[in-house]
Amino acid sequence: MTHSTVNQSGTQSIDRAVNIINIIAQNHAAGTSFSELMTQSGLTRPTARRLAQALIQHDFIKQDTKSRLFFLGPRICELGLMVLPSFDFEELYHPAVMRLAKGTGDTVFFNRLTGNTMTCLVRESGDFPVKAFVLDVGIQRTIGLGAGGLAVLADMTPDIRERMIAKNQDALEDFYGDESVMNRIIENALDRGYVCREVPELGIRTIAMAIRDSLNQPFAAISVSSISGRMQGAHKDDVLSLLREEILSLNERLRQSRPVV
Repeated sequence: MTHSTVNQSGTQSIDRAVNIINIIAQNHAAGTSFSELMTQSGLTRPTARRLAQALIQHDFIKQDTKSRLFFLGPRICELGLMVLPSFDFEELYHPAVMRLAKGTGDTVFFNRLTGNTMTCLVRESGDFPVKAFVLDVGIQRTIGLGAGGLAVLADMTPDIRERMIAKNQDALEDFYGDESVMNRIIENALDRGYVCREVPELGIRTIAMAIRDSLNQPFAAISVSSISGRMQGAHKDDVLSLLREEILSLNERLRQSRPVV
């Protein structure tokens, strides 16, 4: 076996192991069965078993002894806590979300891109009695399935956007049915500077804008949701004005700080 072959084999094993961790992470709350792991990873039973056992040995994942489901392991938490001070900026985005909830009276969300998914990290509600709880904190969704993810997609360069959509084509097609629906929302966002998304079955309308990091790359979004009858006219204009103000402030403060990865 040549040196290049050994390197290629090692890289492939790392890629497969990382994919297993990502699959388990996306289903962490409910757990992932071994059959689901094989199906989603595309690995054979022996290879999936070998990699899973290695990850368990190093505490990156764990397997419940009764249900046999896989979950993230304690090592993931330890590593996350170690890097949190360097990459978190909650001291910036959480006050912004709270100000928007108070200023608009509506429900405000902060979602961050990780890999191919958007994760809801914060949800705050204003004083309007009808709440738009379209997301719970901790929920992960494929980018493009919600207003925040659409805002991030729209803010990407065309080539990066196309690659991201291609990567998640199956999930997006399952959700929208017709690809033109999502494309139309993105085109409107490019014209307006924000995403406006309807959820007819809930009677909810959401406004969202992307946040850019210090490298000027979109990586997160803030969205404001309310009932459709409220999110229109003068109120919608007020929401857009407040949201733009907070987004511009966040972008500027992040531009002057460390890179957010």
